[in-house]
Amino acid sequence: MKLNKTSLQSDKIANLYRAAASLAGGDQATALNFIKKSANFAIAKQLSVKLPKNQQLLLAEKILDQYHQTLSS
Repeated sequence: MKLNKTSLQSDKIANLYRAAASLAGGDQATALNFIKKSANFAIAKQLSVKLPKNQQLLLAEKILDQYHQTLSS
């Protein structure tokens, strides 16, 4: 899928990437905000509680996997 600057779907996909970057950097609150904007409520539920750093990194990888999967479809 090609990202389009004016597409709401593209914004949701880009927010997945932003969430993964924020989470990998240790900013769980910002990551949760981006996940909510991406309308991924399953991951938002996981982020609603404070996670240890290793679980944050694992979740960031899962978010990136979802991002890449969405781009390739």
